[in-house]
Amino acid sequence: MSEFAFILGNGKTRLDVTPSELSACGRVYACNRIYNEFTPDVLVSTDAAMAREIQETGYSENNLHYTRESNIIRGSGARALMPEYSGFSSGPNAVALAAAAEFPYIFLIGFDLVSETKLINNIYSGTPHYATSDSLTTSSDNWVNQIYEIIEKFKNQRFIHINPLLGYTPTNWETLPNFEAMDLRGFKFMLNI
Repeated sequence: MSEFAFILGNGKTRLDVTPSELSACGRVYACNRIYNEFTPDVLVSTDAAMAREIQETGYSENNLHYTRESNIIRGSGARALMPEYSGFSSGPNAVALAAAAEFPYIFLIGFDLVSETKLINNIYSGTPHYATSDSLTTSSDNWVNQIYEIIEKFKNQRFIHINPLLGYTPTNWETLPNFEAMDLRGFKFMLNI
């Protein structure tokens, strides 16, 4: 097993990496609509409509797909999230699954948490089950607090926030000794991609 888990959020900085290149370096966890363009090792969807869409395509029969137990269509192949995190959003759940799998290094990619404008920062905005691209951004406080809880719990693993948009990393994450931020150039150099 590789030491690296890559968690792909859907913020615009995620477009700076190629998911298939990451697959050659470790295990890739991703969320929601990415399944239309790339098959990650683990797909997470907590939104009921998004989870239903994924299952109805047959994706969950042949690929590892986690969702809330209440979203599972019987016989679809989808699996239930860990109960202690089932109330968390998709991205934090993907982080939790990688942490529970005991990867020593967990890289958060495309977890922008802020926007360069007042508009939503999501590469899938305007597609079904997502807000339109002209929607106002929403607070990332839930994601910040949920990921903080995970990083704090899994003290023996390193959590690395790659290429934070506008250099923004939550202050409470920075207080944890097993957390760091890394620029994109250093990340790509380390992986030789």
